[in-house]
Amino acid sequence: MTRLRDSAKLRAMRVLFVSMLALLLSACDGGLWNNPYPAADEGTPILYSAFTGRPKHLDPAQAYSENEYEFLAQIYAPPLQYHYLKRPYQLIPLAASALPTVRYLDRDHRPLPDTAPAEKIAFSVYEIHIKPNMRYQPHPAFARDVFDRHGQGKPEYGQLTQRDLRDIHALSDFPHSGTRTVTAADYVYQIKRLAHPQLHLPIFGVMSEYIVGLKDYAETLQAALNKEPQAFLDLNAYPLPGVEVVDELTYRIAVHGKYPQFAYWLAMPFFAPMPHEAERFYSQEGMRERNLTLDWWPVGSGPYYLSENDPNQRMVL
Repeated sequence: MTRLRDSAKLRAMRVLFVSMLALLLSACDGGLWNNPYPAADEGTPILYSAFTGRPKHLDPAQAYSENEYEFLAQIYAPPLQYHYLKRPYQLIPLAASALPTVRYLDRDHRPLPDTAPAEKIAFSVYEIHIKPNMRYQPHPAFARDVFDRHGQGKPEYGQLTQRDLRDIHALSDFPHSGTRTVTAADYVYQIKRLAHPQLHLPIFGVMSEYIVGLKDYAETLQAALNKEPQAFLDLNAYPLPGVEVVDELTYRIAVHGKYPQFAYWLAMPFFAPMPHEAERFYSQEGMRERNLTLDWWPVGSGPYYLSENDPNQRMVL
C-alpha cells in the first residue's frame, strides 16, 4: 500500500514539474521581461551599443579620439580604408576608385624613376581618382530655392535670421534638405581646412611639414581673417599650391620628399570630403548657440548619417 502511494506521489510531482517547465518556456516566447529596447524594434536590423564619454568633435578636421572615430568612420568616406580581415594591415580603396599613383620629382620638378634614391626626391605627387556618382547625405545646406533652366538655385537657408532660427534646434527642424554628388574639389577643400585659423587642428603640425605650401597657407588664411574678422572665410578664394583639382573626379597632393606613410593618412577622416556649402551654412549667426555645427551635426558621404544627437541619452546613426 505504501509503495503504491509513493508511486502516485512521484507521478504527481512529475506532472507538476512538467507543467511548471512548460509555463516557464511559454513565458520565454514573449521575450525578455527586462528587455531595455522598444518592442517595436524587435526583429529589425538595429545594432545597439554604449559609449562612456560623448564625442567632443564630429568635425573630421578636429577629431582625434577613438570614441569620435567610431562615429566618423560611418559618416565620412576618405579615399582609402584598411582591409577588414587581412593582417598585416593593408590599404584598399574606399572612396577612391583605385589606390593613388605616385610620381617623384627632383628640386626642379623634373620627373624621377620610381627607383630613384630618397635623397634625390624633392617632391612626391599623389594622384587620386574618386568613384563617380557618390552623394552626400541629406542636409539642409544643400536645399535650394526655385531652380532655373540650368538646374541651379540659391541656397534656401543661406541667409537665415534670428527669427528664422527661433524654432530650430536640430537639422530635422528644417523643412527641406537636399544632396549633391561628391567631387574632387570637396576633398581639396577639406585639406585646406587643415590650416583653418579658427579650428583646433591636431594634424596640422605634422601635415604642414609634408604637404607643400600648407604652412604658408595657414598664414595666408590668418591674414585674411585679421583683415575681415566677421566675414566668412571662403577657402575657395585662396589656392593651396600643393593641392590641385585636376578634374571633377581627380585631384593631386604634393608632399615634400619621399614619404610613403602619407598613403596611410589618406585612410583617416582628416582627408574625407567636405562640401563648402556645409561650412558656409554653419557659419551663420545664431547657429553655434543652437549646437548647429559640424562638431554636432556632421555631413558626409559615408553609409550612415547622424539623425539624432543627444549624447546624454542616445545617438542614432
